[in-house]
Amino acid sequence: MLSNKHKTILCVTIAGLLFITGVYYNIPWLFIIGAIPDWLPLPTGWMKYRENTNKTWVKIHATITLAAYAIGILWIIGYPQLRIIFLETWWLAVMAGTLI
Repeated sequence: MLSNKHKTILCVTIAGLLFITGVYYNIPWLFIIGAIPDWLPLPTGWMKYRENTNKTWVKIHATITLAAYAIGILWIIGYPQLRIIFLETWWLAVMAGTLI
């Protein structure tokens, strides 16, 4: 059985594969599909605070994630030049999330 951490990593991996493919081929709807597994750990409870959770990194991760999604939405509504910036920002959010 997978732990919650491993389930989260699997979801982020699937999202990343969809995001990378969407960015590479400029297929914005893959951004929407990729967002589903990317956010899935939140409603399922796989990402929960523990007593020793570093709240600073949680805030950094959340801020960068929201910025990445704002850029992704701009890509979808007609700014295709932002797709690489979305992917880079999303990756920074993933890296910040590993420090939580």
